[in-house]
Amino acid sequence: MAESFEEALRLFKESMARGGYKEAARIKEQYSLPNDMLQDAVEAAFRKNIELGEYSVAAELGKTYGLDPRIVKEAAARSFQRKMDSEQYKAAAKCAKEFDLPKSMVQDAASRAFRKSMDFGLLKNAAKIAEEFDLPITLRMEAAQAAFDMYVSSGMYSKAIKLARKYGLPEDVIRAVERRR
Repeated sequence: MAESFEEALRLFKESMARGGYKEAARIKEQYSLPNDMLQDAVEAAFRKNIELGEYSVAAELGKTYGLDPRIVKEAAARSFQRKMDSEQYKAAAKCAKEFDLPKSMVQDAASRAFRKSMDFGLLKNAAKIAEEFDLPITLRMEAAQAAFDMYVSSGMYSKAIKLARKYGLPEDVIRAVERRR
């Protein structure tokens, strides 16, 4: 426990230098340390993470401590690209959205995440992705129809009807399933 403001500042800087970012954030909060006094330590940690290829951590630090938005976006864009290259499409879409990268990047990653979920039969996940990232209605309906068909073929009529109503599938389809129950 720090005895003084100067001691708290020293503890913050030490935590940042050794990569204890959560501890540093707790110290900052606990002692109400102003960002401008922390700038050197944060910038050093940011650079260190960039050098280590930890772009997500660097971007998060930059955003949290108010570093230059341009360099924060650069780190986020590199993190995004790394996620795309490793086919972590949903994580890439979240990164692009969180750091306000171009909408086309969000949409590209989210569309790939949607398609990957559909290919693996993760229909509910695909539908959630379509909603979360505001993908075109045609994709939402594609996932809803596939999930509906799966529920019907599995005899899960109540779930099928609930899903059909949620996504506005045609009433005649809903009535046909209701007759089966």
